[in-house]
Amino acid sequence: MSRNGQPATEVPAIACRGVVKHLGRRKFRTEVLHGLDLDVHAGQMTLLVGPSGCGKTTLISTIAGILRPDQGSIALFGTELGTLGRRGIVRFRGRNVGLVLQQFHLFPALTAAENVAVPLLVLRQHPAQVKARAESLLHDLGLAAHGDKYPSELSVGEQQRVAIARAIAHDPKLIICDEPTAALDATSGRLVMQLLRQVTVRSDRAVLVVTHDHRIFGFADRIIHMDDGRITRIDTSSEREAA
Repeated sequence: MSRNGQPATEVPAIACRGVVKHLGRRKFRTEVLHGLDLDVHAGQMTLLVGPSGCGKTTLISTIAGILRPDQGSIALFGTELGTLGRRGIVRFRGRNVGLVLQQFHLFPALTAAENVAVPLLVLRQHPAQVKARAESLLHDLGLAAHGDKYPSELSVGEQQRVAIARAIAHDPKLIICDEPTAALDATSGRLVMQLLRQVTVRSDRAVLVVTHDHRIFGFADRIIHMDDGRITRIDTSSEREAA
């Protein structure tokens, strides 16, 4: 079930247990995550919110395997990241995780369709399949007429939608979005979130969105509140509707 806060699967899509992470070196070394426990479920859109500097970016970087926890464990769909070597984590992330970063990081010399195709080409899929998949995703995100345009020829909202298409092109089990509406006005932000929810939320996939934007809280099935490297509260859609 995806709209009542209950787990959609018995095994959490993300399971963090006792996660501790330090940043910095020597006397500047600081504990950013303090023994954090967290479950995120498939079939849901989960928002991760909290003040700047509370550890949200460190947490999602650790969940994605970009950073390693100093203590504790993280499992994605039952796979313990700590059991994988450096190359194993890179391969696992490449197949199972889609990232939508705040700065988009589109390749300026590639068209929208070519940007979407990148993760599929990395996985060595057949060019015909790659082309069809890129065109299909751009169509679903309202960009069917923009596939041949370069990022500089697109609006900020259109660039964001290309970044979403690229993140889901390889059909990952986990989508992580970092501030997807930060650079958008209210109308564009709602459109992006509507499309994001429409094309990403599935019973076998989890969507984790980091945001400061209170305007998009209504799109969430669960909202996880962070402060000072800890989870302080979890709200579900049913609880918010009852309030």
